[in-house]
Amino acid sequence: MFKTHLCMVSAQAAPNLLPLLDDQFKPQEVILLVTDAMREKAKYLQEAIQPLGIKVMQHPFSATGNFHSMQQQLEDLLKPFAPGEIALNVTGGTKWMAITAQEVFRFNNRPVFYVDIDSGQLLFLDDSSQAHTLSAKIKLENYLRAYGYKILSNHKQAKGLTAEQRELCQSLVTNITEWGAALGQLNRLAHMAENNSNLTASLTALEKADPHLPHLLKECEAANILTFTPTNNSLRFSSDEARFFANGGWLEEYINSRINELKSEGLLQDNSHLNLKIASQNATNEVDVAFMANNRLHIIECKTRRLTGQFAGSAGTESLYKLDSIRDLGGLGTKSMLVSYRPLGNADAQRAQDLRIRVVQGEGIQRIKETIRRWILGN
Repeated sequence: MFKTHLCMVSAQAAPNLLPLLDDQFKPQEVILLVTDAMREKAKYLQEAIQPLGIKVMQHPFSATGNFHSMQQQLEDLLKPFAPGEIALNVTGGTKWMAITAQEVFRFNNRPVFYVDIDSGQLLFLDDSSQAHTLSAKIKLENYLRAYGYKILSNHKQAKGLTAEQRELCQSLVTNITEWGAALGQLNRLAHMAENNSNLTASLTALEKADPHLPHLLKECEAANILTFTPTNNSLRFSSDEARFFANGGWLEEYINSRINELKSEGLLQDNSHLNLKIASQNATNEVDVAFMANNRLHIIECKTRRLTGQFAGSAGTESLYKLDSIRDLGGLGTKSMLVSYRPLGNADAQRAQDLRIRVVQGEGIQRIKETIRRWILGN
């Protein structure tokens, strides 16, 4: 529709990236208006745009706070372009930059548009043009690239649950109140086996006394997670993956499977991704579950460890701070959730509220699919 888009680089990459994915609206060229503070962000955005086959150039911009100075810079930038060749994406930049650029473009009778990320609509700021519904959605890998991250590995995304594992997960969720302590025992046994770099562990007297543990172990045997030998009170996990599954991985797998069910409803932009390792220039992070919906990144941390009481340690606090620290994976629009098999303490519940992290705990997991559906839709 327009040969060139002028985009103002800010901490939010998605509004500049989304129109470039639309076949009808995709330009031949993008000019990134870059202040000194946004040089790194511009580099990441350019790296995300280049694979789309669009020419990209950066144009330095001095956002002095002086309207006439900024106006002159934009007037000079517009001079080579004939009417109808260039349009302004006014979604990014600072408010002062956006106001100045909009005034310059409208004074020169050049089109200005705004991208509504939530609705996926492109809105023109004049009376003559109707809103354009963008046909494409941002995929996770390209979205992360625009924020300076790359995916290192995602080995478990395509594997999925076996029928037996799915049945075991459903039993764990259905019996969440009765089996809480027994699951804690299983976590400890799996953790102990991992620390000893083997697949075996022995039950203590305390664990043997748990009335629900035998039933849990029987269900795990049926799912080919382990074998239990009552004569010497020992168990053996069937593989490293099975040990990981027993040590809390099951909850990640279960949440991931329920999220992928929402894809058939058109709520997800691609598959949900499990155990995603992501790296930037400065750090490497692992996300339990991640997916794109409404052109926003959604990340979920899953915990089965006890998060209250004297044996809890700092597990709840660490999970919350981890979620808060990795929000910049997708800018300010990233949404975070903690799913905990065991209840949070009062302090952590308050901390989650302060950090705007959605919490699903205990019996709430039984309704996780509907909860995530509402979360995606903003309810």
